[in-house]
Amino acid sequence: MVSEASVPKARCVHCREDVAVPDSYAHGDHIKCGSCGMQHKVVRGDRLRLVLADVGPVKDALAQNEQLVNRLEAELAHARGSFGIGANGIGIGLIFALYQVAANEHPVNAGLLFNALGVAIVAGLLLEGANWAFLAKRRAMIRISAELDEARAEATRLRQLMRDATRL
Repeated sequence: MVSEASVPKARCVHCREDVAVPDSYAHGDHIKCGSCGMQHKVVRGDRLRLVLADVGPVKDALAQNEQLVNRLEAELAHARGSFGIGANGIGIGLIFALYQVAANEHPVNAGLLFNALGVAIVAGLLLEGANWAFLAKRRAMIRISAELDEARAEATRLRQLMRDATRL
């Protein structure tokens, strides 16, 4: 009878628990992890390793991850390109022009229109700058960027799992 200490062990790819691999398992044989139930192939080379036996679920997870990355990239581009509250500068410019005409009895001419346009542009840029610096736009961009980095790291991990599983 072989003692428990002399049985070689390898780590489960999924749960990272040690799995005892007796010598009766040859290179390429399948073994199941006792902790998580994941099926592995035994790889006997320089050292004993376990790789995934079935990469189908990993391929599915990678495809879902790529869809998530594409969606997050689109959301990030939309968040960066949106005008948000900066579009309210147009309203401020219009209110400025109406105030000049109604309260100050300024005649409607090209000078008033250029002044109103200048006020609208400056107000819009200031509002958009405040939105980017302090408000929701910046928070959304930071959150989406963090999720995107996490999804890309997960994709790298899944690709590595697939590469390891195909090497025998």
